[in-house]
Amino acid sequence: MSLIKCRECGRKISTQATYCPHCGVSPHKISLEAEIRLVILLVLLILVIVIATRMPFLRNIFTGNWSHKESVSAAVASLKINYSQSYKPRPDRIAVTGEVKNLGSEILSDVEVIVRWIDKDRNLVTTDTDKIQAQPLYAGRVSSFEVISVYQDDMIDYQLSFRTVTGEDIVSINKK
Repeated sequence: MSLIKCRECGRKISTQATYCPHCGVSPHKISLEAEIRLVILLVLLILVIVIATRMPFLRNIFTGNWSHKESVSAAVASLKINYSQSYKPRPDRIAVTGEVKNLGSEILSDVEVIVRWIDKDRNLVTTDTDKIQAQPLYAGRVSSFEVISVYQDDMIDYQLSFRTVTGEDIVSINKK
């Protein structure tokens, strides 16, 4: 059995005592000051979470990836596109990832993904491209893709396009 000081009167009491034998205060009850500090800390934590979820840079940490699925047909080829937006591999990078399936009968050579990032006024911020993983894309085949961009605060929306090596656009999708 060890002794501690009573938080009220300062005399020594047992750690197993329910109440101080000198002043009657419970030594195990949290003080009013400690309760106020705890409430302030919780309010600040909630405030930080609310602010962070409204910031695009931190939103993914609290809410997970945005995702969107859509099927699209075009004149050159029919493509089925599933795509999502995520932050990786570092917080200052943003990636649009997904899969594309050739629903047409033609073989598509050197298919490239183009991501055009747009600001709130619908002005172009930056454009990034990368090739889909499977080259060429045979009829009925599925290929994954990932286009990583350096994150900028004014990147609000993006347009996702696919084109062949000849520069011919296959399909364009506006993210909503």
